[in-house]
Amino acid sequence: MRDNEKVRQLYKEYQRKDITRAERREMLEKIARERYKTDPRKSMSVKGQALLNLMFGAVVMIISVISLISRTSGSIRRHTPLFIAAIAVYAVLLFILGKYKKEPEDELSKELKLKADAYTAHGLIVATMVYGIVLQTAGNHAHKVSITGEMIMWFGYLMIGTYHVLRNAIYLRLDRTPESEEEA
Repeated sequence: MRDNEKVRQLYKEYQRKDITRAERREMLEKIARERYKTDPRKSMSVKGQALLNLMFGAVVMIISVISLISRTSGSIRRHTPLFIAAIAVYAVLLFILGKYKKEPEDELSKELKLKADAYTAHGLIVATMVYGIVLQTAGNHAHKVSITGEMIMWFGYLMIGTYHVLRNAIYLRLDRTPESEEEA
């Protein structure tokens, strides 16, 4: 059976109305594995994906901070080269991501990502508080800062970048091999 026919057959089974949600999830995993096998590109490990997503988050944070600073200080021209450089790095990361196929997650990586999500929720609460204090302090020194819709949008992007950085950094920390196993 050709690979495309096998994927089509799996999609037909997936679209049946009489299967449960768990069976549907299993079908999606089978489809993803079959598509992974037929993809001719080089593969990227789950750790590599996490590292790339960490870099995406860092770039989004940098873009957000540059935009927030330029909006509060009123000096958009001075920060434009930094903004363009960050966008260029983002484009390069997207190009790198497109060259590789993503390795399907195994059970351990799924479990570690769920743990990382739980820790990330706590980290986002702390980060929101810290960012709020920093913005309040900066606003007190400037005496002229007014919060606009655009600043709220950039603050949202900052939180999205923070989420990706925290989630992937925690995942990479949890996924490392303990030193006792490396020596054996």
